[in-house]
Amino acid sequence: MQDLIEATPQACEGLRERKLRLARNATQKAAIELCLEHGLDAVTVEMIADRAGISARTFYNYFGTREAALIGEGRPEPTEAHIARFIERDDASDVEAFALMMTSAWIEAEPDAELFTLRHRLFEAEPTLAAANLSRIGDARERLADIAALRLRAQRPDLDGEALALESSLVVALAMGALQTIGRRWLASGSDISHMKQMIHELVPIVRRLTQTSRH
Repeated sequence: MQDLIEATPQACEGLRERKLRLARNATQKAAIELCLEHGLDAVTVEMIADRAGISARTFYNYFGTREAALIGEGRPEPTEAHIARFIERDDASDVEAFALMMTSAWIEAEPDAELFTLRHRLFEAEPTLAAANLSRIGDARERLADIAALRLRAQRPDLDGEALALESSLVVALAMGALQTIGRRWLASGSDISHMKQMIHELVPIVRRLTQTSRH
């Protein structure tokens, strides 16, 4: 089987885009740190901007609201190229192919382990933000189920609407559950992104085994 992580993460990212991404990450960290120190109600955009070393105007160029910086943008969604590969690949199950697609999209975004850890602490400390995050996850999973349905419809045109909706939702639930487990292991390990790739390589055969019958 070919290399599971096909993309070249930041090779096509220009210097300006990289600086912007790092500045946005630093601003989100500043916002979360302040909320953990002082509580959500006490933190203002001006405080966040001052901690991040930017102006309030720049903050609003990055994020429309204070809450947007705190909750974050969620996992990157797959591009058209990711989706096309997901639909076409015939060397993986539906769940495995979906997990690989999401992994490629996530790794290309160069996830920041420190930011993920801080945000996890924030959601534990601030239930209202945790609830907003859960709502966002629900919306995202509906969109991802539509993507899963594209593959199922192409491979199994006999599926009726109800069966297609059920199976596409199951593909998303199984794949994302597996990836959340790997994400937690990655954070706990304290390793860099290169180790994350190795963990994904280890995940795929486990997912395949657990989603196939044990009968020979």
